[in-house]
Amino acid sequence: MHYQHAILIVFSCALTVSCHLCLINPHQRGSMSGLNKVASDDCILLASPCGGRSPQTSGVLKLKAESNYTVIFQKNLDHFSANSPGYFSVSFGLDDMASSFKEVARVSDMGEPSLHLYSVDVKLPMLSGHPNRIIQVSYVTENKEAPAAFYQCADIVLY
Repeated sequence: MHYQHAILIVFSCALTVSCHLCLINPHQRGSMSGLNKVASDDCILLASPCGGRSPQTSGVLKLKAESNYTVIFQKNLDHFSANSPGYFSVSFGLDDMASSFKEVARVSDMGEPSLHLYSVDVKLPMLSGHPNRIIQVSYVTENKEAPAAFYQCADIVLY
């Protein structure tokens, strides 16, 4: 299993770009084309939740409920402020309503450079009700000279 994570991280490094937040694993909503272009439109999403992108209906990842899963995302442009450091948040939601999201992990922004990859192990939620879920990663900058937050989401189906 560690071997698979190593391959995924190496592959993710090849997809680096110079924008703000990209969700690598699971695959973010929308395309990942142009990821080697500075300020890729696929990575600068400011609207909450999910950057305003609609849910995916095809190619959705199927994952076992209550299993461990590694979320990998990238800080594409550093917005660190030593006076008010921000953070990255990983949340699960049932739908595109911001109120449905529950934070399951938080990573402090310690001033890592642009293009830094983060991996966070989370436990997937239990299966209750419909199996469709959303994983949202947010970069909350806490920097007055930058946008307040960036968002990326991925759609999953629990079994």
